[in-house]
Amino acid sequence: MISNFLTTAVRSLLRQKYYALINLIGLSVGIAAFLLIVLYVQHETGFDKHLRKRDNLFRVVEIQNEPGVGEQHVAITMGPLAGALKADFPQVVNAVRFMPGFDIQVVSLGNKNFRERGLYYTDPSVIGMFNIEFLQGNPATALSTPMSVVLSEKTVEKYFGSTPNVLGKSMMLGKRSFVITGIMKDQPMQTHLFFDILVSISSVENQADFEWMKGWGSNSLITYIELDQSESRQIIEEKFPEFLRKNVFSKEEGWEFLEMYLQPLDEVYLESQHIKFQNVSAAGDINLVIVFIVIAVLILLVACVNFINISIARSVKRAREVGIRKVLGADRLSLVYQFISESLLLTLLAIFIAVGLVELALPEMNKLLATDFHIDFRGNWIFNAGLFLILIIISLAAGSYPAFYLSRFQPVKVLKGGSSIKGSSAGYLSKGLVVFQFMISVGLMFSVLVINDQVDYMKNKDLGIIYRDAIFVFFGDDDDAGKSEPLRNELLKDSRIRTVSGCSFLNGVSGSQGPVFVDDSARTKLTMRFGYVDYNFFEAMGVKFIAGRNFDRKIASDKGGSVIINQAAARKLGWDNPLGMKFKTVMGADTTVKPEVIGVINDYHYFSMRSLIEPAIYVWNPEMFRGLLIGYYAESDKQSVRKYIEDKWIDHFPDTPFQPVVADDFAAESYKNDQKLFSLFVYFTTISVLLSVLGLFGLTSLLIEQKTRIIGIRRVLGGPVWKITSQLIHDYMLLVLIAGAIALPLTYYFLEQQLRQFAYRIDINAFHMISAVVILTLIAFFTIIFKAYRAAGANPVKALKYE
Repeated sequence: MISNFLTTAVRSLLRQKYYALINLIGLSVGIAAFLLIVLYVQHETGFDKHLRKRDNLFRVVEIQNEPGVGEQHVAITMGPLAGALKADFPQVVNAVRFMPGFDIQVVSLGNKNFRERGLYYTDPSVIGMFNIEFLQGNPATALSTPMSVVLSEKTVEKYFGSTPNVLGKSMMLGKRSFVITGIMKDQPMQTHLFFDILVSISSVENQADFEWMKGWGSNSLITYIELDQSESRQIIEEKFPEFLRKNVFSKEEGWEFLEMYLQPLDEVYLESQHIKFQNVSAAGDINLVIVFIVIAVLILLVACVNFINISIARSVKRAREVGIRKVLGADRLSLVYQFISESLLLTLLAIFIAVGLVELALPEMNKLLATDFHIDFRGNWIFNAGLFLILIIISLAAGSYPAFYLSRFQPVKVLKGGSSIKGSSAGYLSKGLVVFQFMISVGLMFSVLVINDQVDYMKNKDLGIIYRDAIFVFFGDDDDAGKSEPLRNELLKDSRIRTVSGCSFLNGVSGSQGPVFVDDSARTKLTMRFGYVDYNFFEAMGVKFIAGRNFDRKIASDKGGSVIINQAAARKLGWDNPLGMKFKTVMGADTTVKPEVIGVINDYHYFSMRSLIEPAIYVWNPEMFRGLLIGYYAESDKQSVRKYIEDKWIDHFPDTPFQPVVADDFAAESYKNDQKLFSLFVYFTTISVLLSVLGLFGLTSLLIEQKTRIIGIRRVLGGPVWKITSQLIHDYMLLVLIAGAIALPLTYYFLEQQLRQFAYRIDINAFHMISAVVILTLIAFFTIIFKAYRAAGANPVKALKYE
């Protein structure tokens, strides 16, 4: 029975090779696009899955309502928090702190010097909570004593090569010697917090420079807790206000604005766009994942709609076949099985082709997204189960209606030629499906136009600062800042170098922010970004002054005793004329004087345009510089001038790695991820539109084929064919307009929600909407014209002999 169905299905498909090929191409491309998006979604939702205790792990997040900043969620917390949570809540099984090793600029072993990014101070409890596997050493004691360090496999290889046993050996972290007490397995890449070097936090807890870790007045550590069960989260959060009153408000002034909550570990990677100061290695966006899931489903639906529409349109040609089969004794159920088996066979072929297309497309997709996606049939049962579900769902969804519709035909009626779908329920369904297809295409095209303009806006907007033709190189330690003058002087002797300036970072601000008190009776306080810059930084980076002056080397009080603020700070403080206003104290400034505002600079973007420009205050204090900004002239050969800078850097700082941050790359980084995902969005939108066009082409071909004899008669009688063509054009243009009328408002709402993520964004206008509809209308128009005039130009004798 089954073999008979399959044999008949193969013969039927071969008889209709042209339309079977259209269906096969549509389904193959649609399934391939769906699978590519599934791989992306699997990757994004697969972060931190290696952590066995992840269901009971939570990150502590603070909600701060500081003056001048408003509500902000931050992932950095106070030093004593982890211990207090464990002491006050029996539900807390364990707690661990992570603190980036910001004081360790260089890790050294012999003549090997590197700047390590994945270096954290942490508690011994990290090993059990994050199920770190040890290759050497005792996990129970590896981080329990000061000056101990645990290295990853690849870090050991980098510093020691193939040395089999490195336990007990020493290496320099900054200026201090640490003992290697453990070797851990490399972490999976799909983790939000990637670390290669773990240092015992007891190494710094009792140092004078880290005395602040014992108090509740400073935030610098990320705190994770392990609960006895996930349901305990609500109990703890309900008691947080009382906990804060007891431990924070009673001991530190000015923290009454503070709240806390627990964020499940499973949400950290994808659902943390609203959280600042995360110090994470990777961050995703759940909204983008949802968007791509929707796109994947829509593309698959478009492919299925093509199948259904062409099957319905083919019903005229297959009606006589159904009538004859029923006359010969075939029952309705056997006919249904027959048509579904055809659908099953075609879908199976499409899946095989789709997998091949995915394999071809993966290298380019991996290159675009900097990932390593691959199809693993043996190790990924979810993927295999998904392929099976696709086979069943598409076969039933795409084959059921045509099967039941065709099997319902009455033999007497169809053998007399009464099988037209015009005006029937199938005809209305066919038009409805065409509208649905074009709704998707119009919506995606509209989205592409808007997102493209937003990306262009971010790339071309005047940032208020010139991020090009410059590099920033980090110092190795605090002493390097005091030794940088000889290097500065030597670099400036080269005609290609236009400027050398010390600063916190390339953008002029450090990663920290804190309260600044105004010298007034009202004890006015404003939370501000801190920037430590040289006297020539603003000139070097093209930042304009709105009022006042720059730092001056000839004025001694400018160094630490004067400050420059941005427009955002002046607005928040309500100062119409900020010049001459004074602060009580500023971090890093001379505390013996009250810093005076000597200048106001134009607001510039020091971070992504997703965030507002925050109030910032700048101090000229060389002791706080973290590196050198080195600018060169645009016409210089960038490679040769950077090599020259590197050589001079090594001459002056042989123990400090030359690892520059390139200004052009820093600027591009802020929209790099948006650009990548936009490119991906364009690719899949193009696929959706092409699938719609392919379906329209096949459907138009069938409808014109049904009118072949009419066209032939008109040709023989000398009549025009344009009436038939114009009717088709009219019908489909109307369907496109209906699709646009439905899709545009829905898409507009969706795009507005997405654009709200950007503090600086474009406005959606009528041009975007009209362009989307016009583009799809023109595509549909030329598709119909192409097929209609091919039919009109055919031999009328053959047309009269048709069926």
